[in-house]
Amino acid sequence: MVEDPGTLQGHVETVLPCSRSPLATMSSPDGFFAVFKPRGLSSAKTLNVVKQLLAAEKAGFLGTLDVQAAGVLPVALGSATRLIPFLPSSDKEYVGELVLGMSTVTDDMDGEIIDRKGVAGLGDMDVKTAMDSVAAQETQVPPHVSAKRLGGVRGYSAVRKEGRLIDFAPTPVSVRSFTVLQDRLDGELRRIVFRMLVTPGFYVRGFCRDVGAALGCGACMGRLLRTRAYGFGVGDTLSLAKLRRMAESHDLSFVTTGQERKDLLGALPHVSLDGRNWNAFVHGVSVECGLMDETVISVIRPDGQLGGVGTVRAGRLYPRKVLDR
Repeated sequence: MVEDPGTLQGHVETVLPCSRSPLATMSSPDGFFAVFKPRGLSSAKTLNVVKQLLAAEKAGFLGTLDVQAAGVLPVALGSATRLIPFLPSSDKEYVGELVLGMSTVTDDMDGEIIDRKGVAGLGDMDVKTAMDSVAAQETQVPPHVSAKRLGGVRGYSAVRKEGRLIDFAPTPVSVRSFTVLQDRLDGELRRIVFRMLVTPGFYVRGFCRDVGAALGCGACMGRLLRTRAYGFGVGDTLSLAKLRRMAESHDLSFVTTGQERKDLLGALPHVSLDGRNWNAFVHGVSVECGLMDETVISVIRPDGQLGGVGTVRAGRLYPRKVLDR
C-alpha cells in the first residue's frame, strides 16, 4: 500500500530484520526498479534494506529523497549501477505541502523554528502571485540543510558536525508545471497542497521557503511525496514489505534492464554487435559504427542482452562501460 498523492496520508512500513536474505542462494540481480521509500527512512537506509532483501552486492539509487519525504525511489542493481552516469537526467514530479506563516532552519516542519508570523490578512491573489512568481524563476538557492556539496562538505553535515550554515550559489532549475490541489487554514498557518513537475536539482523545500519570503510571512514545507522519477510512477513502485514477499518467492519479475524504458536506457540509441565485433568491444577495441560522433550508445550483445555503453568518435564505437568480460 502506498500513499494517496492527493491527500498525503502518512505511510508506515515495517520490514523485520533478517540475518539471511531470501535470495541468498541465488545470483545477484541486475537491472532497475523503483521502491516506495517511506517517510522517516533515509534513501541510504532504504537502499541498505533493498540490498539485504535481494542479496545485491551493488545497488544505487537515482535521485536522493529527504528523510521526511516519501515516494518513488528508482534503484539500480548489480552491473546496472555502472550505467548510472550515462542515464539521461530526469524531471521529477511531486505532491507537496506549502505551510505559510512559519520559517525553520531546514525549510521543513522537522527543523528548528526561526520565526512564526501567521497569515492574518494574507490575500488569495497575493499568495497566487507569489507562487507563480517563484515557480517562474530560472534559478534557485539550495537549502542550507541539504545534500548539496560545497568544498566537499554537504550542507546537512556542516550543520550537524560544525554548527554552521553553508550559503550555496544559485543553480539553474525550472518548474515545468504547477497546480494547486488544496488550500486551507490551520490556526495561524495556511496549508496549500500542490502538484509540480520540476527539473533535476530542484528543491521543493527551497520553493516553499522562497514563497514565504516573497509574501513576508515565512514558509516551510510540510508533507512531500515524489510521484514520478525516471519514468517510474507511484503505481510502479514496490513497498519494502512487497519487495520482501517477492524475494521470499524468488520472484524478480519487477526488475527491468532499462532498455524498454524511455527514461532509462531506452532514451539512448542502441547498436547490436555480432560475435566478432562484440569480442573486440568487450576487450576494449573500437568497432565501426555509422552513428554521429560523441553519441552515447547502449550496446547489445549477440545474445540480445545489454552489454554496456559506448561513445562514437570518428565513426568508431569505443567502450565506456562493459558489463560482461
